[in-house]
Parts: sequence; structure tokens; C-alpha cells
Amino acid sequence: MKINTEMSDVFAAYGRAAYYAQLLEYDLVSVWMIDSITQGVSFTREDLAQFQGQWSKKTLGKLLHSLINSVLIPDDLKQFLETVRTTRNTLAHDFFLTTADDLRLSDGREKATAKLVEMGSILQKGQELFVNVLKTYSKDFGIDYDAIRRQLLNQNGADAERPPERGT
Repeated sequence: MKINTEMSDVFAAYGRAAYYAQLLEYDLVSVWMIDSITQGVSFTREDLAQFQGQWSKKTLGKLLHSLINSVLIPDDLKQFLETVRTTRNTLAHDFFLTTADDLRLSDGREKATAKLVEMGSILQKGQELFVNVLKTYSKDFGIDYDAIRRQLLNQNGADAERPPERGT
């Protein structure tokens, strides 16, 4: 199948959803890293680098496992986290096999794009949840999350900015 401009909306929507999935996983690992510091597990930069390396290799399901099984997390949040996990897994592992069944047809492309927009919205909400957790958790320990984010954006320039919304 030849990739043409008619399919660009599908791939742009896939890219936006994948962007939020990746940020979500990064932010979740960051939450676990802050937790390791506050619990006294990580003291040095080397400890944190090792921790990040180990946790970055975990699947989203493994990263979320203890949250979903926690008695401290409300059931509606557990259900949302499970939705985030299954959405990310569908996106990463079988979207084009199960949902985007015929990109050669206009209806197939529209169906795929609509589903990707929906998936991207779920993943964006999940990512925003973990950013809020990071901000709250960080503030409790005197860490200025917004200052760190600004510094990273300055270091990485435009590459670190959010992708433009569809149609802009």
C-alpha cells in the first residue's frame, strides 16, 4: 500500500497519541524516582541513574501494577489507569491490525483517525494526571517541578514542546 497525503491525518493522530503515551511513561517513572528519593532508596546521582535505567525498561503494566492493586487508590482511578494501560498497549502493539483495518478507503481512514484521537485524549489525560502527581509530590519536598520543566525546555528547545493540535 502506498502511503499518501490522504493517510497523513491517520499518522499525525497516531503520532500525537504516541507522544502522550511516551510522556505518560516518562512522568510515571519520574514519580517512582521521586518516591525512591523520599523513601531513602536513592541518595546519589548514580543511584538515580541506575533506578531510572531499571524502571525505564518496565512495561506500562508493570509500572502501574502497584497503583492498580493499591488499597489506597479509589476504584474509579484504578479503572482509569487500566484504561490508560490498555489504550497504550493497543496503540503500541496492535492498532493497525485490529482497528485500522482498511486505510485504503476513506471510511477506514476516518474510523482510524477518530479512534486515534480518542486514544490520544485518554493518554493525554493520563499524562496530565501524572504531571499533577509530580507537581504535588515535588512541592511536598521543596522541588519546583515547573522550574525544572522550564529548564528542560530551554535546554532542548522546540523539540521539547507539545505537538500542535490537529488542524493548526
